Amino acid sequence: MKIADADSAENNSGSSHYVVAPLSCSLPNRREGGPKASGEERLKILPGTRLHSICGSEDDSEQYYCNYGVNEEYEKQFQATGLCVSARGMQGESRAVELPNHRFFIATLFQPQLSSRPEAPHRFWLAFLRAAMQFQKARARRGTSRVSHGKARAKTAAG
Repeated sequence: MKIADADSAENNSGSSHYVVAPLSCSLPNRREGGPKASGEERLKILPGTRLHSICGSEDDSEQYYCNYGVNEEYEKQFQATGLCVSARGMQGESRAVELPNHRFFIATLFQPQLSSRPEAPHRFWLAFLRAAMQFQKARARRGTSRVSHGKARAKTAAG
């Protein structure tokens, strides 16, 4: 986005470009004494996104515990850099974004750890772990081929 002083309003830095701003309204089922977004909220997951492939449907309900979110004034600039909105709240506000061409870049306003349990991990964490294992396997394959390729070059250069 190339915004020199982009910041989060949470830092109170005096920036003129808060890309993360206070939420405009509370969740309907806000936890007593909690932040504006605390509790459960329904959301719409956009088809064709990685988040949709993880959740398996367009309708979902997730747990929140936050006061800040995406500053909607910057949504078009986010999209111009390749970041796409992958989930929206019931009022149309951004709830998750992702980079479609990255192996696993998903940022959510909801917090999967709030509904994850050792005996029933949240599907988001399972997808993240699968992506990490695939990356590790691919890196190991590349590392093996690089080493053998490097040895072959060294032999040729020495021979």
